[in-house]
Amino acid sequence: MAGGKQTPRQRMINLMYLVLTALLALQVSSSIIDKFIFLNQSLEHSLESQKEASTQALQALKEKVKKEGNSADGQRAIRRADELKKKTSKLIGEIDKIKRTLITEAGEGLDPKTGSVKNPKEETKVETYMIGREGSKNGQGYNLEKLLNGFVEDLYRDYGDLGFVKPDTKDKMAEGGPFPLLAIGNKYNPLYQNDAVQRDKDFAQANFGQTPVVAALAVLTQKQAEVIRYEQEVLKKLGAGDLSNEVKFDKVYATASADANTVARGTEYTATMFLTATSSKTDVKMFVNGSPIRVKDGIGEVKIPASGKGDQKWKGEIKIKIRGKDTTFTFNKDYTVVEPVLLVLSKSKFPLYQGCANPLETSVPALGANYNPSFGVNNGSAVPGGKSGEVTIYPRDVGALTLSVSSGGKPIGTAEFRVNPVPPPDVYLSNRQGSARINNEQPIPGNIPGLSIQAEADETFKNTLPNEANYKVSNVTVRQFRAGRAIATQTFASGAINMAQFQSKPGDGFQVKVEAVQRVNSRGEIIPVNNIRNRLISFFVN
Repeated sequence: MAGGKQTPRQRMINLMYLVLTALLALQVSSSIIDKFIFLNQSLEHSLESQKEASTQALQALKEKVKKEGNSADGQRAIRRADELKKKTSKLIGEIDKIKRTLITEAGEGLDPKTGSVKNPKEETKVETYMIGREGSKNGQGYNLEKLLNGFVEDLYRDYGDLGFVKPDTKDKMAEGGPFPLLAIGNKYNPLYQNDAVQRDKDFAQANFGQTPVVAALAVLTQKQAEVIRYEQEVLKKLGAGDLSNEVKFDKVYATASADANTVARGTEYTATMFLTATSSKTDVKMFVNGSPIRVKDGIGEVKIPASGKGDQKWKGEIKIKIRGKDTTFTFNKDYTVVEPVLLVLSKSKFPLYQGCANPLETSVPALGANYNPSFGVNNGSAVPGGKSGEVTIYPRDVGALTLSVSSGGKPIGTAEFRVNPVPPPDVYLSNRQGSARINNEQPIPGNIPGLSIQAEADETFKNTLPNEANYKVSNVTVRQFRAGRAIATQTFASGAINMAQFQSKPGDGFQVKVEAVQRVNSRGEIIPVNNIRNRLISFFVN
């Protein structure tokens, strides 16, 4: 956002856009939605002031040329200024059409009481309208990109003779020059140069993907403000003078935005209170319930210990000089203190199983985004997951287990579970490949080359923890019987039985004793299984 010497107001607008960019990367909460609303209000107010300043500057240019005798050069400057105003007004109008569509179709219109959109958090309709359906890239954001960057190209073409030197490459146009491109992707944004996910997003994706209505409106208003700023740079070169002195705030609003209006007892209620149009002021003083608070860059952070229960409120005061006169703005803000309630959801359904990875999900709705859990158990270990609230429990012994949850170092609650032993697997006779179960109550062909013994997990255990229910037979003993007596014994170091090692005749009987079974858990560990159902399997050959 370079381009000539910038006024304090222009620097403030650019700073607002940087704040907006940072807010877009955050998880959308009521607090952030409030900030988008206040930010867009400030940008809208500043935009109207800039438009009025440009109109007055053009009128002053016309009066100046008339006073000086309507010279040919003066008349030419007026014509060029009028042409510029038409282009600017047309582009501002196109963006206004987009804003109106977003307000009516995505935001469900304006609330007559608050003046804000009724559905400020809607994202899907914004993305569909501005980007397109399913990556089609045919949304209005791409048309807007052409309009904004086309406007910049027109400025260089039509007013380059005034000293506006166009950079020789698109990359340089995006990063600097008198009029940097107004619609660029994240590849030119230093905030995302090291972000593998964000850096490849184009202009439409970066500004309107997963973006609530109020944020999209703020982005569009900021682009309109930049268009007016570029117009003012050209008007100054045409003789309209320094426009920065014409732009002044005429209203100041005091407000506050809380991270959450419902907080858990024992934590802190946090909020920010600020003036929406006072960034150029450095003498702002702020008070909470009569006590002064620290103010930095026109913003004061409010922190109130959340004690008691139920509805609470606090009073804010902001004091500032306006036109040399001390002015105080006051307001009241409500919030609610509730007891934190721990919720635990088992991904695998209850109960827990001994020595297995049992995934759980925990949450404390009262804490919202402030939930930062740590875990402890009295009978095993707890491993936090990749997302906040996720935890995997590894119970040590059969019996009872207690999960303790804290957030920010403060105890939240406990949850009780029962720990069951892993149920014993079943073993059965199968073909050599292990792909088809064999009915061992019917005679088996005597010339069959091989058989196998397979181990199968208990159905409930397998459905509950599929990654833990992997079994293999590691040792079997096979005895051959003929005429009522044992005639041969073979041991196999797996579940595979080589029938060629037996000289079988029709009517011979075989008994398989499963000596050992192993379970491979989710961490790849091999665990001996001592408890096996149906350890003995018998069959006959014909």
